Formats: sequence, C-alpha cells, structure tokens
Amino acid sequence: MVERRRSEMYGWVVAGVFWLLIFSYGLNWFAVAPLLKDLESMYGIGGAESHLLLSIIGLFVVFFAWPAGRIVDKKGPRYSVLIGALLMVIGFAGRIWLNDSYPKILLATSIAGFGLAWILVALAPQMIQWFKERASLAIGVASSGLFIGFGTASLLSPYIKNIYGLNMVYTSFAVLSLIAFLLYLIFGKDREKAEKESVGIIEGFRGVFSSKNAILYSLIGFFIVGSTLSASALLPKIAIGSGMSEVQGGNIISAMLFGSALGAFAFPYVANKYGVKRSSLLIAILGVILWLVFRVNPPFAIYLLISFLFGVCLQATWPVALHCQETEKGVNEKNVGIAASLYISVSNVGGAILPVAIGKVADQSLNNAFILLLAYLVIFTILWGIVRRK
Repeated sequence: MVERRRSEMYGWVVAGVFWLLIFSYGLNWFAVAPLLKDLESMYGIGGAESHLLLSIIGLFVVFFAWPAGRIVDKKGPRYSVLIGALLMVIGFAGRIWLNDSYPKILLATSIAGFGLAWILVALAPQMIQWFKERASLAIGVASSGLFIGFGTASLLSPYIKNIYGLNMVYTSFAVLSLIAFLLYLIFGKDREKAEKESVGIIEGFRGVFSSKNAILYSLIGFFIVGSTLSASALLPKIAIGSGMSEVQGGNIISAMLFGSALGAFAFPYVANKYGVKRSSLLIAILGVILWLVFRVNPPFAIYLLISFLFGVCLQATWPVALHCQETEKGVNEKNVGIAASLYISVSNVGGAILPVAIGKVADQSLNNAFILLLAYLVIFTILWGIVRRK
C-alpha cells in the first residue's frame, strides 16, 4: 500500500512534466490562431491557406500516430515522448528564422507537426502505467495542458505581437518548449520497462475492434478536435466581423480554450461518478445550445462567458473517450499503443480536414461557416448517443 502511494506520488511528477510539455506544444501551435488575418495580409494568402498553419499539424498526426503506437508498445511511452518533444523544439524554434515567406513558415510548422503524434499517443499508456484504473483523471489533467496552452497563446499573442513584433511571439514560446523538453528528459519516466511480447498489427487491431465502440470513440475524437480547431479560427472572425477588435477576438478564443482546459481537467471525475454515456451526452447537447447563443451576437462580456462555457462542453469528453478506448474489451498492454494510435490518428484527421472546410466556407460566408460547425456538433452529439457504455 505504501509502495503504491509512493508510486502514485511520483506519477504526479511525471504527469506534471507531461503537462508542461503538452502546454508548451499548445502554446506554440496556437501562437498564430488570433493572428490569421495578419498572416493572410503578410503572405498574400486566403483563409484556407492560413487555416492550414493550424490544421496541418493534425494532418501529420494522422500518419505518425501509427509508428508512434508501435514504439509505445515496443520501447515504452517515454521513448515516444522524447522523439516528439525533440521535433517540437526543432520545428517551433525554426519559425524564428523561417518566417519570411508562407512556404518556409509552413515547413517549420510541419516539422513541429511531425512530433505531436509521438507525444499524444504516449499520453494514455504512460498515465495508465502510473495510475492503473484511476488513470482517467491523470489523462484529463495532462491533456488540459494542451488547451491551456491554446488559450494562453490566443490571449498573449496579439499583445506580444503589437508591442514587440511577430518574431518575439515565436521566440518566447519556443524557449518554453525547450525548457519543457529538458524537464521531461530529467523527470519523465516509465513505471515499467518495455520488455513486452510484441503483437502483430493485425492481431492488435483485431483486439481493439472486438469492441463495437472502438470506431465510435475515434469518430467522437474526430469531431471534437476538428470542431475545436474550427471554432478557434472562426470565432475571432465572427467577433471581428461584428465590430470587435483583434485583441477582443483573441480574448474570446482564449476564454473558449481555457474552458476547454477546465472541461478536460474536471469532466473525467464527473463521468466516473455519474456515468460516461449519460454525462457525455448531456454536455454535448449543452455545447450545441451554447453554440446557437453566438447567433445573437451578445455583448463582449457575455461573449466571453459563453465562449468559456462552450469550451468546457466541447473538450470535456476528449480525455474520457480516449480512456474508454484504452480500457475497452480487447485492449491490453500488448496493443495499448495501437488503440491509442487509432484514436489519436482519427481524431486528427478531423483536425486536418474540418477547419480547412470551415475556412473555405468562411471565405464566402461566415453565416454558412457557422451552420457547418453546428452540423459538426450535432453529429458529435449523436455519436455519444450511439455509444454502448454506462
């Protein structure tokens, strides 16, 4: 009992440095989110191209999640995280020098994008190693760092850019990513040595898909990630289009993303207490209702409140669905990396595709883009209604 308590205590150290690592990734990723209009003017590009600076990272996660999953199963989560963190530092630091043209900034962003899959795929397996059946909360805590990073970047980027210039945004955030990498290198450890019997990919998938919920969880992740990135780019445009300033637009999206962090952090506890399906379905429905409230163009203070609550609803079930995927029938220590790869990969297909579709539609009509995102949210809600779980 004492040994388990000590193990969990160090587990929270691991979760803490993982949180900082994923926070710094979110911070750097969303450094450009409130500045898309500036980048469009700077590089002479349209909405689809500017949105690609956000969504291309999700596209690379789709491809690199699979080798990352195999590394997790064979070498352990730590090995995968270190690969991803190193690519993160190289790519985001590269933006300091590679920002004089759109192709160059896209290249630097892509290098960082290579790394995210290696970090995300390792999240649940590493937390499950340290916390076993109580890993859902730790997954929520660690993953909340991504959305706090999103929100912090959306809040600070316009201020830093207006005072010190765009390059200072890239520089200050990249320095934090280096610090986070070094701290994880020192303190981020696996609880168990990765000396497991290897399982074939086909056999691993057969185990994952022995549960009918497997594809549903992945599709839920698809619409959560896609809707989050879509809303983070669309809401500032709607706000600015209604007469608000760029800084106010950044504050609005920051409120949404801080709400997302709270949802990811707190909701796993709620779902564990009151039931995964019932809780998730109710909060998804509430998210649809809150999105409709934006339709009436409320005052700025109300806009901030609704944005925060919408973020809570939007991201609350992402870590829950991930934990469900990792603990379904047919998933064990031999194929946990494959299960994580499936969820992370499909989730980020949504992150790569859905925001670009929103950007294309928004170039023609913000109203139609609003309706399209509403459709994403309705589908996401229906999927939770189909899931067979208490």
